[in-house]
Amino acid sequence: MDGPGEVCLEAEVEKRWRSGMEPEEIARAMGVDVGWVEDILAAQEEGPDATPGTV
Repeated sequence: MDGPGEVCLEAEVEKRWRSGMEPEEIARAMGVDVGWVEDILAAQEEGPDATPGTV
């Protein structure tokens, strides 16, 4: 089960992605692995209401 901190990080990734940041920028800004960011974004793209835009 995910802890509450993990959910907040995922929400922050989504927020930054929707604002136009690239996965590498998000990972660098948040101090996390770019692969983890890409996994989060891929999971969101598979969801029914996920619509990350491109800039």
